[in-house]
Amino acid sequence: MHKLRSLHLYLGCLFAPLLLFFAISGIWQTLGLQSRLLARLSTIHTSHALKVGGSLTNALLMIFVLGMAVSFIITTVLGVIMAIKYGRNRRAAFYCLAFGIAFPLVLILIGILL
Repeated sequence: MHKLRSLHLYLGCLFAPLLLFFAISGIWQTLGLQSRLLARLSTIHTSHALKVGGSLTNALLMIFVLGMAVSFIITTVLGVIMAIKYGRNRRAAFYCLAFGIAFPLVLILIGILL
């Protein structure tokens, strides 16, 4: 268990800055905030070049982002396993996990029906 916690900690710390950037860029993209700076920064998130020239992404950054995505999946799964297996309240962990799955699905269904 100690090795899993260490892996979770190190992967989380390694990729935390980029994960925060992607979360923040997702916010401004979701809200439709636009400026030249935000559009330029969004090229990192989307890997699409701007019509007026260039992108901030490159092959090495894309490899790092791929590694971040895989590590994010691993650390998320490890976090869920640790919460269920070693948390104080397994029932609460299962309820939160179920809600985290069901609530977005309900919102998607509402969006489809409206």
